[in-house]
Amino acid sequence: MSSEFILERNQMKELEIFPFYTDLTLEEKEELIALLKPFSLTKGSIVHYQGDVCENSLLLVKGTIRLYSQADDFSEELTLYTLKAGEQCLSKIMTGLNNISAIPSAVAETDIEAFLVNKEAIEAFIARIPVYQDYVISLYAKKIVELTTALQHIKFKNLDERIMDFLHKNERKTINITHNNLAEQMNTSRTVVSRVLKKLEEKGTLKLHRGYIEINS
Repeated sequence: MSSEFILERNQMKELEIFPFYTDLTLEEKEELIALLKPFSLTKGSIVHYQGDVCENSLLLVKGTIRLYSQADDFSEELTLYTLKAGEQCLSKIMTGLNNISAIPSAVAETDIEAFLVNKEAIEAFIARIPVYQDYVISLYAKKIVELTTALQHIKFKNLDERIMDFLHKNERKTINITHNNLAEQMNTSRTVVSRVLKKLEEKGTLKLHRGYIEINS
């Protein structure tokens, strides 16, 4: 069995995580696979910077990517949404197809594995494959909801409520996260987050440990 065949079979299996893939014809699947370029980054690596013009789109197979906007002087960050496995980077689609600068920066929250596809192929798929069009539109709608929810939390909820909402969303009693990472998610400083966490610990709501937080309620 050739190494090329094994690689193609593995790629087909990995792509099944994307909702549109299983509805493609065999010919369309083969066409897509022929265009894929494996791509990986370690945790903390920058995927792209705010202002970049991206030549490729990214299909995320494993890990998570945080997309965020920065102040002009880079003093503050605003988390917009998170890209998860089975999702395509919308920022890269938008900047690639329209030849405009990316609005957010993107950083790997974990080690990631992905595929890159050139913008010409994405443009062709959007134009002639309805199931892929539906996937992209649905993903845009999903991320708009996530962005709207994030902005509502910032505007209308106290920080302690936002922190507990975020921690409960993980559906585990123990969450591996640092104060700095949590501050990035809350769009505030580490000092502020640490102060609020300490108050929550004093109330008995949670217990702080080095590198993780334990929820009591």
